[in-house]
Amino acid sequence: MSALARWPAALWILLLVCLWALLGPWLSHWAPQTLDWSHLAAPPQVGQGHWFGTDRLGRDLYVRTLTGTRVSLGIALVAGVLSVAFGTAYGVLAGFCGGRMDAWMMRLVDVVYALPYVFFVILLTVVAGRSAVMLFIAMAAIGWLTVAQIVRAETRRLCQQPFIEAARVLGLPAHTLLGRHVLPNVIAPVLVYATLLIPQLILLESFLSFLGLGIQEPAASLGNLLSQGAQEMEYAPWMLLIPSAMLVTIVLVLTALGEWCRTRWSLYGE
Repeated sequence: MSALARWPAALWILLLVCLWALLGPWLSHWAPQTLDWSHLAAPPQVGQGHWFGTDRLGRDLYVRTLTGTRVSLGIALVAGVLSVAFGTAYGVLAGFCGGRMDAWMMRLVDVVYALPYVFFVILLTVVAGRSAVMLFIAMAAIGWLTVAQIVRAETRRLCQQPFIEAARVLGLPAHTLLGRHVLPNVIAPVLVYATLLIPQLILLESFLSFLGLGIQEPAASLGNLLSQGAQEMEYAPWMLLIPSAMLVTIVLVLTALGEWCRTRWSLYGE
């Protein structure tokens, strides 16, 4: 019980939101694509089962908001895993090799950082089409850059430590050095940054879907729900306010959880 009490409130709120997004749609008899022609753009009402109201096509906003939350969280999680995995491998390789290879690899990171991101996403969608896979690739293409820089700096610091020098003198091969001494010591900062990366990716997915470059209708995500709500905000403000409240809640609790993890890691690091 004492161990559970030390967990931050943000983690409990996040777990409740995820559980609600997974199980909440089962509490309603409306499906995400079901049209209720008798309640078009209707405000929230309990009697008809539209607890969050409906959109302009009569689709239940409660179910679509929770379904969109699933989609946005899932996309951000997959893109985050891809970003962390590739960025960690790239940063470890650059930091461990050093010299010219390190310099060239980090210059590539600087070049990618300098590219206009929205232009890059538009180019990807034009060349490869709009799909969930392209959305993963587009989001991961920017998410790995900071991970690579963090891991590269930590790897360079570790390579100057006495235990790494001793392992090299003993003749341990490079893969053993990386597997036993480098990677275990860079996991902590990577995990901390990952908790801060997920809310950034959720906002990014919402931004791309808001522009029409992400999840497409009739599927729902928080981004395209916000886009639809912005078009109807004068006549049906709940269509904008409800997805916005869900997005703000998720981003705030994830950011608070990331700050908590960073503080604990820093304390342990001291």
